[in-house]
Amino acid sequence: MAHQDGAVPATFVKKAALDGMTEVELGKIALAKSQDPAIRKFAQQMVDDHSKANKQLESIAKSKGLDVPKDLDAEHKSMVQALNAKSGAAFDSAYAEAMNKDHAKAVALFEGGSGSTDSDLAGFAKKTLPTLHEHNDMAQSLPKMRSADAGMKK
Repeated sequence: MAHQDGAVPATFVKKAALDGMTEVELGKIALAKSQDPAIRKFAQQMVDDHSKANKQLESIAKSKGLDVPKDLDAEHKSMVQALNAKSGAAFDSAYAEAMNKDHAKAVALFEGGSGSTDSDLAGFAKKTLPTLHEHNDMAQSLPKMRSADAGMKK
């Protein structure tokens, strides 16, 4: 049923908001902790793009009378705490891995959301999808610190 989640307006808003807030938090942590220029550039874009999308989503949701989470839930808080506990190359590697997983899930959620029963949310999801696809592609090209070609572009 998970692929259907995006079609239900309240579920889409909750999941998209939690994911978006998490991206901003993780991006801020990466900006504070990472020394890798590729990771830092990606993290700044995550903070900028997801902050903007979060504001758009909140505006649409409020106009519909839908609740938008104000804080991260336990699941998302634990993701942030786990990443925040790492440093150096281990942090960069874990952040890159998290961004790959998170953006693959976000694309699936927003593809479901583009079929929402609410036309405004469907429009928001459709408009946001190209950016999420771009983030997903960027995340896949982040340096994988544990590989032999660490720091090299593919």
